[in-house]
Amino acid sequence: MRGFPLLVMFLTLACCTSASPRFLGAARDEVSVEGSRFIVFRRASEVEVHRVSTEWRPRESVVLAKAIIAIETSTGCRVRPGSMTGDPAIIRASLDC
Repeated sequence: MRGFPLLVMFLTLACCTSASPRFLGAARDEVSVEGSRFIVFRRASEVEVHRVSTEWRPRESVVLAKAIIAIETSTGCRVRPGSMTGDPAIIRASLDC
């Protein structure tokens, strides 16, 4: 019973780098931008980006700007203006290739 909290924590952390069901099986790439680490999942012209670096209270505007760089570096495509949704942890966007 003492190991149960550790097991729950491990499983929770393992799920953090998994794509949502819509992006299961999608191309996966890891990108670092100015100290922030992102995992970019791409399916056709859509991406889901997970910020996996630990940062204390990051400003959303800063994280989103870094996420755009991560997406464009990973895919070689531009982020479609106005298509980004989400929060500083998980971001979705459309690509303009």
